[in-house]
This record gives sequence, structure tokens and C-alpha cells, in this order.
Amino acid sequence: MPGVGLLIGGVLVTWVASGLAAVCLTPRNAAARSLLAAGLLLAASTGAESVAREVATPVGFALWRTAGWITFLGAVAAIVLTLTRLPDGVADSVWHVRLGRTLAVLAVAAPVLELVGAATLAVDADSPARENPVALAGLEPLGTAGTVVRATEPAWVLLGIVLLLLRWRNGSAQRRRELSWALGSIGLLAVLLALIVVVEVAGAPVPPEPVFVPLFLLALALFPVALLIGITRRVRSLEARLVESRERLVTAEDAARRALERDLHDGVQQQLVAALSLTALAARHLERSPEVAGATVSEVGERVRGAMTELRELVRGIRPPVLQDAGLVPAIESRLSSLPAAVELHTDPDAAARRPAAVEAAAYFVVTEAVTNALKHAPGSRVAVRITGVGGRLETVVADDGPGPGPGTSAGGGLRGLQDRVESLRGSFSVTGAPGTGTVVRATFPDSGGPR
Repeated sequence: MPGVGLLIGGVLVTWVASGLAAVCLTPRNAAARSLLAAGLLLAASTGAESVAREVATPVGFALWRTAGWITFLGAVAAIVLTLTRLPDGVADSVWHVRLGRTLAVLAVAAPVLELVGAATLAVDADSPARENPVALAGLEPLGTAGTVVRATEPAWVLLGIVLLLLRWRNGSAQRRRELSWALGSIGLLAVLLALIVVVEVAGAPVPPEPVFVPLFLLALALFPVALLIGITRRVRSLEARLVESRERLVTAEDAARRALERDLHDGVQQQLVAALSLTALAARHLERSPEVAGATVSEVGERVRGAMTELRELVRGIRPPVLQDAGLVPAIESRLSSLPAAVELHTDPDAAARRPAAVEAAAYFVVTEAVTNALKHAPGSRVAVRITGVGGRLETVVADDGPGPGPGTSAGGGLRGLQDRVESLRGSFSVTGAPGTGTVVRATFPDSGGPR
């Protein structure tokens, strides 16, 4: 079909340019990096496919054809990774991470299985099959399995789009605003991919090529642009929230300083002043009335012990000693054990690894504040805390099965301050739920260079 090569070139340029722009905007964003990887792999796939069509030797054809399919399926896996991390670059759950890894393995395994097990190979469904000299006798079932897995690649993208829809549905209002345009723009591609799946599975009539191919390539070119816009919206949102969070942090710092001054003045300082006065009184009674002096000294000791207790409570509110000495999980266990209601705690082995002090402190206060809110606003409900560490990341989730947030409810001052604290560490923070379904407070901290 005339002009198809030009259209394909335009699609590849759009993919690579969108990926480069996304990485330049947010170099630490995993969604941006996987978007760029998808564009580069698509370009490599096209090049390998062109070489495979022209190469004369059977072995060269088989190897280049396999390389073309590995890079193409790798690009599809990268697209799914992008969709599961759009727009902030963080996956919502561990199984999203595992899904991406599984697809990456299948992208390599399926073409390799065909290479070693299929008697004939073809670049695509429209090209003639050629003999595969690399195939080994007795491995035909492996070749068939590879062909079946490779044929499911349109469903991979559909799965990624479904996951993106779920992220939009379960996300905060902020995330929905960031993803709304991207979801609307990729609807055409989703419909066309669904059509491909129906045609391949049910053997339905193939749409007219002069209409379908340009439409599909146009949708494929708009796809990375839509993802780039989603990432760009995230950047703009972060810029606006950065200004607001700085203002809130300054205000919160002043308020915390004044509260600390008030607590010290009304509590510890008064105790120490009283102890100082009693010490002077004991000195005056020391020679005339030793018994009175002894009783006064005992009262001085009580005052000093009281001041020490208040100081420990103040320090606990700033940063618990057990958090610094033993780490996040023991600090959470200690805090939950002192609560009047039972709270479930679930951790994995990686959660106990030490991390930077700022990350551990932020995670600790997110959990304690969320648990306190759950016990206060949803008394009698089941409250569960989950702390996981996957691939260097740290995630804390506090969930209850209470009445959930009411319509129009937003994060209070305490949670808003914690959100600022989490995002200052390049993490993500969300409060989700609906009336009657409970509330989930989630904080995710990216890999900060490994445990500390």
C-alpha cells in the first residue's frame, strides 16, 4: 500500500520523540523511561524486520526474524509498563511490577521458542514462511507454544489499558484529572486492538486494508502523545503543588515551633522552675529541719522525673528513639502495641531493611497518623497496616472497613502535611475510598539507593 512506509516512519519518530520529551521532563519517572524504551524498541524491531526480509541465508533470516520479534514484543511490554505507571512512574501494587517482568520474559521467550522449535518462520502473517534451519527435532511443541504466546501481544496492550482504567477509577481526584485526556485519546487504539483480537480469535472478516491500516497507524502515533500529555500534566501539577506545599511547610514549621515552645514553657519549664524553688527551700531547711529538707529533696526528685517524662513524650512526638535505634517495623510495632484497639500489622522480609532516616520517619508518621484517624473516625472497624519493600521501594498502606470518607471529603491538615513530607522525598501519597467501603491511605517511597 503506497505511503505505508512513510506512515510507519512517522509513527516511530513520534514514539521516540515523545519518549525523549518525557524523559527530559521527568528523568526519574519510570513511566517516561519505559515510554522512551518502547519507542527505541519499536524502531529496532522495524529495522530487524527489514533486514530479515532482505537477507538471503536461511540462518540469517531466522536470527534477524527472531530479533525483530523480541524487540517488538519488548516494545509492547514497555508500553504495558508505561500504562501501569502513568503518570507518576509508580506502580499501584506488587503484582503490576510482576506483570511487567513476566511480559518482558515472554517477549524474549516466545520468539526463542519459535526459533528452536518451529520448522518454518515468517516475518508476519502476510509474508511467506521460510524454512528454519535452527529448529531442533522433537521441540515442535515448544515452537507451537511460542507462536501462541506471540499471537497474544495485542491482548497485552489491552490489559495495560484496562489497568490504566482501574488506576483512574481507584485514584484520587488529582490522578483522574491527570489521566482523563490520556484515556480519552487512547480509546481509538483500544477499539482497533480489540478488533484485531476478535479477528484473530474468531476468524472474523478482516477490515479493508486501505481504511484500517492508516487508521491504526494514526491511532498508534497518537498513543505516545497521549501518554506524554499525561506525564506533562503530572509535571505541571507537581509544580503547582510544590509552591503550595512550600507555603504549607513554612506555616507548619512555624506552628510546630510555637507548639514546642508552648509545651516546653507550660510543662517542662514549669517543672524545672518548681524544682529549682524546692531546691532553694530544701537548702534553707537543711540545718534547722533536716526532716523537712529531706521531704523537699524527695519532691525535687519527683519534679525532675516528671520533667524527664514530659521531655521523652515531646521527643517521641518528634522522632521516637526506637525508630532511630531499631528501624521502621519495630517502631510501628511499639506504637501499635500501645493503642487501645487492636490493629493488624502485615510486613514482608524486605520491609525490615533499614532506609534513610527521612524515609523511615515519614513512613512512621504516615502510618501512625492514618491509624489514629481510622480509630477516631471509624471506631470499631477493622484496621490493617501493610508495610512492604519491593525492589528497593517502600510502601505503607493503612486500610479500614469503616464508613469511608464522605462526599467532598479531603485530606485534613495532618494528612496534607504528611503528603507534603512524602512528596518531598519523591514519593507518592493517596487517600482513596468511598462511602461504605472504608478508607485506604497509601504512601510509596522510591528506591533511595538501597537500605541504610
